[in-house]
Amino acid sequence: MKERIEGFGRWTSHPLLSCLLTAMSMGCVFSQSPQVLDLAELKPLHAVLSTCEGPECAAASAELSLKLQDLLVAAEENGTRQISPCDFMAAIESIDGRLKVFTWNWPQSDRTSSYAGLVAFRRSDDAPLEFTPLLDLKSSDAPALNQTYKAEEWHGALYFGMVPDAVDKDTWLLLGWDDADAQVTRKVIEPVEMRPRGMRFGAPVLSTDGRMAKRWILEYADAVQASLRFQPMERGRDGHPERIVFDHLAPQAPHLTGIAAYYGPDMTFDAFVPGNRPGTPWQLQQNVTVIQALPGSRPFNDPRTRNGRNNRR
Repeated sequence: MKERIEGFGRWTSHPLLSCLLTAMSMGCVFSQSPQVLDLAELKPLHAVLSTCEGPECAAASAELSLKLQDLLVAAEENGTRQISPCDFMAAIESIDGRLKVFTWNWPQSDRTSSYAGLVAFRRSDDAPLEFTPLLDLKSSDAPALNQTYKAEEWHGALYFGMVPDAVDKDTWLLLGWDDADAQVTRKVIEPVEMRPRGMRFGAPVLSTDGRMAKRWILEYADAVQASLRFQPMERGRDGHPERIVFDHLAPQAPHLTGIAAYYGPDMTFDAFVPGNRPGTPWQLQQNVTVIQALPGSRPFNDPRTRNGRNNRR
């Protein structure tokens, strides 16, 4: 356990939620199949993002996106639909393999980041892949809790987890990390809907005290860590339902309420769980019990070098 952080009073990094499942890591999706797509040839293109400046970075990112799309198309033609492990970009896919989301980032001089990505979606087993590029050149602004965004309005994040919605088979909840700015870090639960007219970020699938939210955002001080993870159903005396569990955040002192730069984990946990009846949205449960410790962690691709910390899921 990390001891008291100087200047942040009672905040600590709790051992039970210091990380996420290794299987939902920032590397590419793991597969046991011998027929997998190796993305290693993209690594040199991705490496350019750590040394480029200004418009060069957007151009390098666009080249990476196009090359990734070409690889996915070629893999489809060869009957390959799974991805080999990699350690240089965030890549996740749905359990049914219909949705794949790749995201990456690079630093800006003002301590924000730019984000980009590529979404590959198949509407049915025999349908071709549909591609949607993503780009957000500045990560300082948080998305609104109750607004829907088109792909071109995307608020960037690195997505490390994907949870199928309990109601709509064409909606998934993406779990993501955004370094925001020099004072604040974010974790997000970002519903994404795949519709005939294109994808949409934000959907009214999260119920909080009788109100519907289109996404959930954790904003907290850059100097601390907060956890966000999916836990499958666990049976037994200490079991729990399927849930998305995360640290409850609180200000350092009451007079700092509403200022995200002074928020951190308070040693309690909240969760979203599927509704009790079929067809009902995810319900917020506060102060849930977390019994089991979480497996080992991996660092996020944090482009900021000022503090050398690892952001954990």
